[in-house]
Amino acid sequence: MTNNNQVIDIVSTQVTIHRGSNRAWMQNHLSMLKAGFLPNARYDIEYSEDSVVLRLNPQGKRKVSATARGATIDLVNKKMNAYNFSNGINWVIIESTIIIMGD
Repeated sequence: MTNNNQVIDIVSTQVTIHRGSNRAWMQNHLSMLKAGFLPNARYDIEYSEDSVVLRLNPQGKRKVSATARGATIDLVNKKMNAYNFSNGINWVIIESTIIIMGD
């Protein structure tokens, strides 16, 4: 296991647009699985000024989807439009936490 603040990986992806909202998604990436974001894992989401923070929480309001292609995190809503993802998205993956920010 890693220390709580040790970065496991930084993954870069592109933003997509769905019904006028920024969409950030990651599917079955080895690093997200290593951080504990497995299918059906529950987490909470916090929208801050410069990032979106996902934290594992057994009673969390959101859940990692269990799709045919594996664990999926899919964030698409108007709140995501507050972030500048024009140059891509960086997913900073730490044990039990994922921080999403513009590149």
